[in-house]
Amino acid sequence: MKDYLQIANNKIFFFCGAIMITFIVLQSLLFFRLAYNEGLKLGLTKAKMLRAFRTGAISTIVPTVAVIVALITMVPVLGVPIPWIRLSVIGSAPYELMAAGIGAKAMGVDSLGGAGYNSQVFSASVWIMCIGSVWSVSLVAFLLKRIKKGYAKNITADPKWRTVLMNAAFLGVFCIFIADPITKGGLPLVTLLCGASIMTVLALIIVKLKQNWLKEFALALSMIGAMACTALFSYLF
Repeated sequence: MKDYLQIANNKIFFFCGAIMITFIVLQSLLFFRLAYNEGLKLGLTKAKMLRAFRTGAISTIVPTVAVIVALITMVPVLGVPIPWIRLSVIGSAPYELMAAGIGAKAMGVDSLGGAGYNSQVFSASVWIMCIGSVWSVSLVAFLLKRIKKGYAKNITADPKWRTVLMNAAFLGVFCIFIADPITKGGLPLVTLLCGASIMTVLALIIVKLKQNWLKEFALALSMIGAMACTALFSYLF
């Protein structure tokens, strides 16, 4: 069953990953340089810009932990290079796990790495992960100007429309992720309830105690806390 991991960890995938990561690093450095030069034109001091850069770098540490945990979770099933590439480019651990799971179920396997998970199922998982995310990138690449024009027109006509649209989009995404745990029950449901409880507590702290700095870390902390609670629950029961 695990023979497919020889394919998943093939050197060609590592080579492709190295190329993509190099491109991402170079792109980040280019954006940093452009932002830095634009800041100088606007009259910002070098010390202020470097302080903003340091703050941004520090604020990404905790959210990155959740992605690293997801990477560690995916590696035993999907190998090293594919999760490494996907999470480096897309960066959405919930999507990658969900898409890979859909690919497995489409091939008649109940879970990632479960009985019957072979090279064909692995291929289906990877295809679903890639095809499912290519559409959003394509829409932005080819229809961004038209989308922005329509968006600006609706916002001007009805300012409340933006809030309704954003909330509806977020709720739609959340419903996709919570449907499976609710119907399955067990540990997935425990994880969902623990994550929701932790996020609720953090939201109350942010709103009631005015701890706005927690906004950047709330999602990562709730994910890590939910995983810890699930591990404890499975150990005790």
